[in-house]
Amino acid sequence: MLEKMLHKLALKENLVFVGSVAMMLQGIDVKPKDIDIVVTDLNGLENYTEYSTDSKFSFTGKRAFIIDEINIDIFIEQELPEFVIINGLKCETFFYMKRFYNVILPKVDDYWKRVINEKLKLLE
Repeated sequence: MLEKMLHKLALKENLVFVGSVAMMLQGIDVKPKDIDIVVTDLNGLENYTEYSTDSKFSFTGKRAFIIDEINIDIFIEQELPEFVIINGLKCETFFYMKRFYNVILPKVDDYWKRVINEKLKLLE
């Protein structure tokens, strides 16, 4: 089911998988609870809810989500992160992911600091 959803989403040209999905696709043993994507616009996506946020994970403050069999978190940014293509799926590079986590780490609360530090350990 996850694989099918990923390939359906990948039909959108300006979409990059980030977070746990990107880690999993590049060989890290994680089980994604949702699908995190970065897009530059919402064209081609269906049944989404768009909203504004002050989340430190979003540089533009623009987000959206899709509730499906597996929920999809959408980060609407001005630029896509650096990516590699694996089996036709654009995945954020580990280098870019580490850089992103290190930029937001000092800005987040203690809960997210723990989560980010766990992810950074997996990326070593």
